[in-house]
Amino acid sequence: FAAVDPGLLRLVMPDAKVIAGLQVRATKNSLFGQYVLSHMQIEDAAFKKFIAQTGFDPRRDVTEILMASNWEQSTPQSRWLVAARGSFNLPQITAGAKTYGGTVTDFQGVGILTYSEEIKTQDAPPEVQSGIAFFDSSSAVMGDLASVKAAIQRKQNGAAPTGDLLGKVRDLSAKNDFWFVTTVPISEFAGAMPNPNLSGAMKGDLLAAIHQASGGIRFGDTVTISGEAITRSDKDAQALMDVFRFLASLIQLNTENNKVAGQVSTLLDTMDLKTAGNVMTMSLAIPEQQLEQLLNTMHQERSQAHKKPPQSN
Repeated sequence: FAAVDPGLLRLVMPDAKVIAGLQVRATKNSLFGQYVLSHMQIEDAAFKKFIAQTGFDPRRDVTEILMASNWEQSTPQSRWLVAARGSFNLPQITAGAKTYGGTVTDFQGVGILTYSEEIKTQDAPPEVQSGIAFFDSSSAVMGDLASVKAAIQRKQNGAAPTGDLLGKVRDLSAKNDFWFVTTVPISEFAGAMPNPNLSGAMKGDLLAAIHQASGGIRFGDTVTISGEAITRSDKDAQALMDVFRFLASLIQLNTENNKVAGQVSTLLDTMDLKTAGNVMTMSLAIPEQQLEQLLNTMHQERSQAHKKPPQSN
């Protein structure tokens, strides 16, 4: 497994609190990646039009993605950045993007394609400018305009990557195809959840006790999922492990009435939970074929639910 591209890591803001990465090429070449791609249907008309006009299809042309944010949520100081390696047809992408209203401006010799996004927060302006910059035909960066400009400066200065999470990033990226690390308490992500029930659950005291979390997924004949949570105390780590075990037991209670629960329960038999002081770790190894079977079952049950006629009172 290849660790994160140091050239991409150099672009990340030094005060990043959330960093995640995906080895797209390795994922696409895995059995599970090929399964997902074979079942992926892009129905969004705008996305199809974008691909037709720019010739750029991220499913095909991107090989590695690195995402980062300083997570100053709902403030003007909030910054985000997505850096990518791939194959980019710059003239066609630029021409196509201009048809969507984008404009290209020069910043220290690098062209930035800018556009505006509406955001709805009390403390931020009604629009925030975002940009995309292509350093060459194989590397690009996207984010809010201030972060894109700062990334260009870091690349041109040849500065070494900096930040508190670098050690963790290198370790995780060397072992996983997808990985993430955050020093933001998990409860703070509640506002970003689209489901209000999930958002409410994430605001609980137990998740607020998680001060740092990380994890990853390694694809292959066996899909390995791992995670680590650093909590405020030894008791919080133990309580978090107990919650995981409780949820697993609830799934097992529903195995007779629910096919999905039955398959999930079988997979959870391999889950390994441990605590060491205020740290809880989790690992789960799932045979790739069983994971495909689970997804097929979930798809079948959703299809059957949609076909059921509405019940009359």
